[in-house]
Amino acid sequence: MNDPLDAHHPRNLQHLHLAAGESLFFHTKAGSALISTSGTLLVTSAPRWLSEQVFRASTVLESGQSHTITQDGWITVTAQHGGAACQVNPAAGKAPGKAGNRLLRYFSSIARGMRARLGSAEAV
Repeated sequence: MNDPLDAHHPRNLQHLHLAAGESLFFHTKAGSALISTSGTLLVTSAPRWLSEQVFRASTVLESGQSHTITQDGWITVTAQHGGAACQVNPAAGKAPGKAGNRLLRYFSSIARGMRARLGSAEAV
């Protein structure tokens, strides 16, 4: 029988839509996958120490490409050029809990509200 928390279960996919230049900073587990569904995304990994400096690797994803997170931590996803969308597929057995899903929905609603406000703003 299939585990309902299996990462391949459709209810565990998170869909993110970002306007051009918009970023989302969130915590994810190693093994989670980001799949770009439209536009270009810049994925910046969780910070880690390299010698005596903090280092954050960056990966550019074009539409249709995917990236697997290599370590637990806080990552940043930034839409490049004309906005972008992606899916976040949590690592197997490490699906976000109710609090994690509420937090992602909260930040997504903030992003939608800001897009609506900024979209109607006039240049000064």
